Amino acid sequence: MEPIKLNKKFRLVCYEIMDGSYESIGKLDEFSEYPHQVMAVKAEVAFFDKEYDTAINLVEEVMPYWDEWYYSNVYTECMAAMAFAAREIGQEDRVRKILKEEQDRLLGADKDGCENGKNSRYNYCNIMLNYLETGILPRTKQELEYTVPDDVKSVDEIISSMKLKNRTVGDKTKIFNALCMKGSPEDALSIYDEIKDEKSLSEMYHEYAIARYLYLGQDENALESIERLATARLWSVASPTQVRPMNFFIHPMMHKFLKDEKSLERIKNAAFIDNGTVKRK
Repeated sequence: MEPIKLNKKFRLVCYEIMDGSYESIGKLDEFSEYPHQVMAVKAEVAFFDKEYDTAINLVEEVMPYWDEWYYSNVYTECMAAMAFAAREIGQEDRVRKILKEEQDRLLGADKDGCENGKNSRYNYCNIMLNYLETGILPRTKQELEYTVPDDVKSVDEIISSMKLKNRTVGDKTKIFNALCMKGSPEDALSIYDEIKDEKSLSEMYHEYAIARYLYLGQDENALESIERLATARLWSVASPTQVRPMNFFIHPMMHKFLKDEKSLERIKNAAFIDNGTVKRK
């Protein structure tokens, strides 16, 4: 099975859906040549509309066909969303079965890779099976169990050690990163506040800020950073079928906001904003 290149007409419909057009979802049915991509798009919409049973059904149909995408994060995000949804609606056993069936398919195609830990999709199924059982994801510790460094460095100490002038966005980004590693959450967030709206700011730095806001009990600021990340659309770089910020499901620190109706609506509306970063081609 080879990755499928999507034609421009289909890609443009995906972009319309990314921008929040529910009317455009009906246009997907015109593309019989892309049945699995159509189902993936509909599943993403369903996850963010909390239509979890529908979303799980769609992902189950797509599971044998992930090789039609170029990048692995498409399947990791959909599988994480499926497991999240299963825990929300009490369908853990059903999704365990789906994941184990996928592992059986992978074993049949790549027995050596699966048994020797070299098949990344097989391994990710194990991660999701563990999550269904324990509620623990790979990022749980770093995001939900953040602790302040033992030997906290001040902003001045960081700037002095790095020989930076604290003037350019690039300098401030480096200082923010260093403070996340060695400084207090308050100091780190004071610098983040100065650079948070820069389009050049990577996804990782917004995530650092969210974890520290949550540590400080500042949920509204954390949600605003999630909205900022949704609008940045750094989640859409792998495929036009990424019409919703599906990678939010791999972040346990975002789960409580994805569960809450009002927060989820804010996140969706932020994701619908076209900030010009996605090229329509």
